[in-house]
Amino acid sequence: MPITYEVENEIGFFTIDNGKVNAITQEMHEQLFKHLKDFLDDNSIKVGILSGSEGKCFSAGDDLNEGDSYQSEGEDISDKIVLLPRNKPIIGAVNSWCIGTGLIYLTLLTDICIAGKSARFGLPEIAYAMAGASGNMRLSRNIPRVMANWLVLTGEKITSEKALEFHLINEITEDDLVMSRAIEVAKMISSHPLIGIQTEMECINECNDLTLKEARAFTRKLYDKQLEIYHQDPKAQSGIEHIKKKT
Repeated sequence: MPITYEVENEIGFFTIDNGKVNAITQEMHEQLFKHLKDFLDDNSIKVGILSGSEGKCFSAGDDLNEGDSYQSEGEDISDKIVLLPRNKPIIGAVNSWCIGTGLIYLTLLTDICIAGKSARFGLPEIAYAMAGASGNMRLSRNIPRVMANWLVLTGEKITSEKALEFHLINEITEDDLVMSRAIEVAKMISSHPLIGIQTEMECINECNDLTLKEARAFTRKLYDKQLEIYHQDPKAQSGIEHIKKKT
């Protein structure tokens, strides 16, 4: 399958594997949606990693051999993917090209991103009369708007150093260490109780659109819910006891 999904040690691995540039087909969008639902429904998994297959780029975007897959009316599959309620974090592990839909998925599906030194990022749609499909409005929710504007209006492919400056990624490492670093970060996250991870993710996803007063009320409800589950779940309690021992 062009997008595979495997689970190991509480980590879900989403791997794009379709030819040299990992172009994303309509079938692959459907596969990714299904894999994401499996990932979110399985409480034995705490965190995911999204990457291109070993030795290949992350993704050069949609497969143009299929024509324009963007739907101007209704909800297309990419909308279903990015709008899927997600209460678990996903780490992006990027080598080489990450452009077009590849970059949109990176910014909207991942919460932390590790990139190799040779990684390149861009939104070239404006050059092919496909402007608008890249979604500047969606992109600018995740990075400063002036930087999103630069990407969509110039179509420039930027380096990993520039991507770090643009807040597209969190960290740069050697190309051959990208996946090992992503796994290291994933293990840091998975060491925490699932309820804590899910609570933080709900706060991250919801509070940006709320006023300070609304956000305070929302997080208070989540905090109370978390405590209730904590008192009922021995696994969650073991996390607190682990912290106590360390202090």
